[in-house]
Amino acid sequence: MQKTSTLWFKIFFVGLIALTFLITGCSGGGDAPFWFWPEPEPEDQIVRMTLLQTTDMHDTVSGVGSFNEYTPASTGDDTVQGGWARLATKINEIRTERLLSGALVLLVDSGDYNMGTAYDMLWNTDPAPFRFISTMQYDFITLGNHEFDYGPEKLALMINRAIASPGGFPIPIIATNTVFDAADIRDNGLEALNSSGVIITDYYVKTYANGLKVGVLGLMGKTSDQYAPNAPPVTFKSDYENADVKAFIQGKVDALRNTEEVHVVIALSHSGVTDPNGTPAGDDIKLAENITGIDIIASGHDHEMTNTVIPVVNGSHTSYIICSGANGTNLAQLDFRVNMTQKTLSEAPTLTNHTINDTITGNILINSMVQDMNDTINAILALPPLSTSLSSIVATSSLDLNDPGSAQEFGLGNLLADSIRYVGTESTKPTIGAFANGVIRGTFKQDQVIAFADLFAIVPLGITTADDQDPLLPGYPLLKVYVNGNEVWDLCKFDASIIAYQLLAPQFIAYFSSLSGLKCTYTGTTVTDAQAYAWDDYKCTEVTPPATIPKGTVTLYPVIIDKYTMDMLLTPSIQSLLSGLGISLHPKLEDGTEIDASNLLSTRLDRDPVTAGIQEYYAWSAALKFFTDTAPGLNKTIPTVPYDLSTRRLISP
Repeated sequence: MQKTSTLWFKIFFVGLIALTFLITGCSGGGDAPFWFWPEPEPEDQIVRMTLLQTTDMHDTVSGVGSFNEYTPASTGDDTVQGGWARLATKINEIRTERLLSGALVLLVDSGDYNMGTAYDMLWNTDPAPFRFISTMQYDFITLGNHEFDYGPEKLALMINRAIASPGGFPIPIIATNTVFDAADIRDNGLEALNSSGVIITDYYVKTYANGLKVGVLGLMGKTSDQYAPNAPPVTFKSDYENADVKAFIQGKVDALRNTEEVHVVIALSHSGVTDPNGTPAGDDIKLAENITGIDIIASGHDHEMTNTVIPVVNGSHTSYIICSGANGTNLAQLDFRVNMTQKTLSEAPTLTNHTINDTITGNILINSMVQDMNDTINAILALPPLSTSLSSIVATSSLDLNDPGSAQEFGLGNLLADSIRYVGTESTKPTIGAFANGVIRGTFKQDQVIAFADLFAIVPLGITTADDQDPLLPGYPLLKVYVNGNEVWDLCKFDASIIAYQLLAPQFIAYFSSLSGLKCTYTGTTVTDAQAYAWDDYKCTEVTPPATIPKGTVTLYPVIIDKYTMDMLLTPSIQSLLSGLGISLHPKLEDGTEIDASNLLSTRLDRDPVTAGIQEYYAWSAALKFFTDTAPGLNKTIPTVPYDLSTRRLISP
């Protein structure tokens, strides 16, 4: 029986081979027999993802609009845009919906979460933005230029305060092109946070349970770098057109792609896109044009929301840029599909913008957290000399006071310039107030009842670098510096030049200064007259006709300016700009000594000369005094004239 079975098996096998050759042919040119067919190619593994982005939130905890109107617990009863309780509701709603649909969700911020409202007063105790970012469980964030407004030491202190808070701060801060100075002690605190892994000066990789790997960069652009005068000794590899910088960032992307083998690369970039819905330009466009391999650029800095995704083709790769805007008034949702097999995006992403407003009921947890913050701030404000509160009424506006977003004379700028001149004027000689566009952060509406919180939000930036001041009160101190007659005329020429060249160089619009006490007449960039208003004509209404300031280098005239603007003026980049325009501005002490970093703090304006030491003025405290003082102050009413520009200070015939 065994031999018979073996024989029949051999006959069957030989017959099967013969049949195969009959079917396929023996020339070798046909298809292989079925038992030699290869395994079918596996289908590409596709993963759906959603990126939720905020950027440039600027501590707008209670939204943009009247502080006393904000009602996050209810809907349909205020006009405030944004508000973190409402933002939290929308984040949780989308996150839940997308996770239930099987998508992976990332929540990120592209920098400048600090600096912008009275909530900055919590910087030294329990910083509001870090508390929100931690509570909402962001995946990662980066640094913006305004994170450095307080300097590296205070930034490190803020982060450490957040880490020490009850909720801690476990969120990675990715700062790929940030460079610390090992020889300078001022950034030692940030270096320690880098060593402990809180701040990451490299790339970051997030790995999911399904094996998906996301590579992340955190970048500071050239323009935002220039707006960080208090960052040193910290520096940034920020010029994306520079060969060394390109090689550095490209090396990081290549390492993510080739060494880490990530499936998608995302850049949190505080670099910016201008005119995103027209002809996009700016540092993030340059980033995409010069660096290949970044899939998504979540842009910040320029406060301009992208209505659609901006694709930038670089060779065989396309980068997609989005920006959620600013101040928490919009949440950007980018939906995309990652091909894990090919390590590419399978198609162009889809952008959905979610307006944050009074149609959304605020998150109960975040709203309760905000109420606690309000109580803490009110306890600070209740102390003399302020003796106020967030909701205390300081003025009513008789007209709309907007920021035009361009270099031109405007009522709000004149009002703020008047306020700093009001607290620093000298009765013996003409005094000038100069208030730069870049430090104005909001608007007033006609008939708006202005609370202290609303006033502060207009001019909230910075903090003193002096150790003799209350560490809880933010604001750049006001300075009294001196310029000669030639330089007064050059102040006029500077504004005229910014106006003339703003279309070619829009990045310099922030340097345009509203002027008080000075009337400039010009044609093009040529100044034909520079006149001083009477020292007590605080609103520049020309009750007494202004008189021409003679050119010369002997007589010095006081100028009230904030420290941020002065810091910028001292930078090599601004001095180079001025030199190129044929302008000389070198502010001095009253005795004629030129000002530099060593004597800058000696120029601080003293709010109370009778009391020992210096009691600093800030832009917001000067405005508070000007608004609330009886005549010659505004007596809590911002008048229509002259802030409707019925009387102009910049005259171009």
